[in-house]
Amino acid sequence: MKTSALRKNRRKNNGQVVVEYVLLLVIAVAIAALITKELVQRDPENPGILVEKWDSILKTIGEDLPDE
Repeated sequence: MKTSALRKNRRKNNGQVVVEYVLLLVIAVAIAALITKELVQRDPENPGILVEKWDSILKTIGEDLPDE
């Protein structure tokens, strides 16, 4: 009688672990999407951090004068 109760508890625990894992996965993906969106935003008035830095690198390289 005790073994059947233990099996039911294990099944419930396994289901709870899966639900918790899926919720954590959804939260992690949502946070990663928000961070990525802010880093590579292409709005000309408010560019993302990576786009802004890449633009400044390209401008610095473009302004480099060749050696005489």
